[in-house]
Amino acid sequence: MRRLLRRTVSVRGAARPGCWALSVLLIPALFLVTYGLLSAAGAPPTGPHSPLTSVPLLLVLYVVAAAAEEAGWTGYLLEPLRERWGTLGAGLGIGLVWAAWHLVAYAQAGRSAAWTAGQVLGSVALRVLMVRLYDSSGGVVLTAVVAHTAINVVESVFPGYTEHAAPALVLGAAASLTAALVTFLGPGPRAVHPLRARGEPIPARPAAATAVRRASPPPAGRTWPPDDR
Repeated sequence: MRRLLRRTVSVRGAARPGCWALSVLLIPALFLVTYGLLSAAGAPPTGPHSPLTSVPLLLVLYVVAAAAEEAGWTGYLLEPLRERWGTLGAGLGIGLVWAAWHLVAYAQAGRSAAWTAGQVLGSVALRVLMVRLYDSSGGVVLTAVVAHTAINVVESVFPGYTEHAAPALVLGAAASLTAALVTFLGPGPRAVHPLRARGEPIPARPAAATAVRRASPPPAGRTWPPDDR
């Protein structure tokens, strides 16, 4: 648990200023696109929302909540799923579970089916983007924490976001298009080792040397150590 916590809050990795800027600005940019599209269509977003003066408090609350979630989604779950399904498969899989785990809360809050569909679409697409941010940072979990915090804060201050289906649907479409462009037109995913992301040394054993050791008989009177059997 201590290692997972250290990794969740660590900035060690290959993250560059551009990567951190994307973590902070990507989500607000998608919401600005959503606002602009709705306004251009003659339906500017209106409705209840948190005031801008509440943003500092929201940042404090949501960064704690995001760190708790991302310790699991990104810090613990992502690497094993990437080994099995690849970067895109891991992003889609975590995104679907991430969206599904909010469905009961959406139903309890009385969200419409259209709003829920848009939110699920957006959650999956945003998770794919967050996984790519993690890749580009060299395995810094904190980039996902920053992006997750931005999602919660901007949704809170976006006029009528939780009341009307249109913003959720437009955001879901914009995020999906962005995720598709990044996935199929952007640079390939980077190989990230979870130990390297924690700043710990990675024990390396050349495959050729291992094969030679296993192919050679042990000295007289000795047997192979358990890990070489």
